[in-house]
Amino acid sequence: MNSVFFKPWVGKQYGQVNSIFRKKILILGDSHYTDELEVPELINDQPSSDFTTAVINDYLNEEIKGNWKSTFTKFMNSFVQGTVHENSAQEELWNSVAFYNYLQIPAGSEPRLTQHYDYSKEKDRDAFLEVLSELKPDVIISWGSKAWDAIPEDFGFGKYVPNKEFSDFFYTYPFKDVKLQVLGINHPSSAYKSSYWADVFKVAQINN
Repeated sequence: MNSVFFKPWVGKQYGQVNSIFRKKILILGDSHYTDELEVPELINDQPSSDFTTAVINDYLNEEIKGNWKSTFTKFMNSFVQGTVHENSAQEELWNSVAFYNYLQIPAGSEPRLTQHYDYSKEKDRDAFLEVLSELKPDVIISWGSKAWDAIPEDFGFGKYVPNKEFSDFFYTYPFKDVKLQVLGINHPSSAYKSSYWADVFKVAQINN
């Protein structure tokens, strides 16, 4: 993945027979809210960073506290609400998925700063497509409008087809030899209605 700086978190059960989910699920985040000085790979001019993996490991570490953790918990709790997975431990759930942030540069220390960043750059799109080729997900769940709007209409195998029931935010893309489902949701850190999205996930049958 030559264009990828923030390498994705790939749970150890992702795509494996012991995964909680039948499908390979890639969660597409927006960006890392951090200062460049907190990413030593940037300072040392290294080609990639395990920062994303470190974030998820910090989230799963109960000794580390922070309000930021509620974003990940809120999403996964609604994602498995009303399914056979709802009582599963967060560690097992997150180890069954992959997580990747679209923007490949630090986007400041606060979420509101992301409005100043350009999500249309070719390098970020190329990095995203490299992640798709590497991880081969069956489902992508995109957090927030910025990453959703940046997703191309064509992954190189034909344009997407909107879902009949959720045509504004649920598309099916031809991708190599599979049909890739892509769902755009509200970012769990802001205007996120858990019960609504839980119903969508259940009807769409993407978290079986």
